[in-house]
Amino acid sequence: MTATFLLLGLTVTTQATSAVPKAIHPENPVYSTLRTKGATLAGVQVDFPAPLHKEGTSAEAEHADLKRLTGSDRSLAEFTRDSVSAPIILKTRDEPAGEKGIVRMADLWFVVRASLDEIDPTSADSSTGEGKTVEAGNMRFGSVRLEPKDLSARGITPGAGKSGSREWYIHLTSRMLDRIHVEATDRMTATRSDGSWIVGTITDSRFDADQTLPNVWHAIKRQGATEKPGPDEVYAGGASIITISRLASVEGALLIEAHFAFFEPKAWFNGAPVLRSKIGVVAQDRIRGLRRALAKSRKGEGGRSPTGRPGG
Repeated sequence: MTATFLLLGLTVTTQATSAVPKAIHPENPVYSTLRTKGATLAGVQVDFPAPLHKEGTSAEAEHADLKRLTGSDRSLAEFTRDSVSAPIILKTRDEPAGEKGIVRMADLWFVVRASLDEIDPTSADSSTGEGKTVEAGNMRFGSVRLEPKDLSARGITPGAGKSGSREWYIHLTSRMLDRIHVEATDRMTATRSDGSWIVGTITDSRFDADQTLPNVWHAIKRQGATEKPGPDEVYAGGASIITISRLASVEGALLIEAHFAFFEPKAWFNGAPVLRSKIGVVAQDRIRGLRRALAKSRKGEGGRSPTGRPGG
């Protein structure tokens, strides 16, 4: 898994990818690479589509794009309503990686009520940072943000940041269905424009054999009431792009769009769609938590409550 689900806590069927220019947001190196070259996970080439929302689109054109996404005006009204339980749109597909396993891919869209200034994907997620964990669908996630000294000790110097670009590294630890332990260190870059945040993440292979922050997985073996870890295996990880865009056609709303992929070794579940079935559960849990936090913040400032009624 990538840090995508952690970003959903901060804020955050594959589409056909058309020809792209040689440079897309060059000031955001991870995003630019994923959009122009894609990522290779366990030998599988993964291409990432252009975001649905394009900054500067008119309200009318934006409404038409969202209607195509949701299917009808009625579905669009539901999709954009001011509610913790407003629908999300999730599409998944798989790409076999031979005897190695499967690459799971997903595309996700949802709307929150917030101003762009309320969202900062570069900030630490208090629900998962520094030893804390978040649980959903019998999955547990935690993360630690690497300090400059952690990077310098490994000969890594984050980009200086052109045009406001930001770069940071997250070490993610996951426990899945009490059967699999996974760790990965992701490189993340973000840029902010007047109307959007753009974030790219990818597991950094320089950490494959790291002594303390490795990209590894192992099975959790049970022996009666005790657990014993199986041998560590290098984990190929994943990649994602996320856009957070101000909507012109819905007042006070942001569209959050994520496209992500991660490698699932065959040894985990022998190819069965166990993890794929959990993606929606985890995403829904993180998104509702985000919406509640944003609604609580608005209510505290005299805004609308989570039900959409002022003060109540």
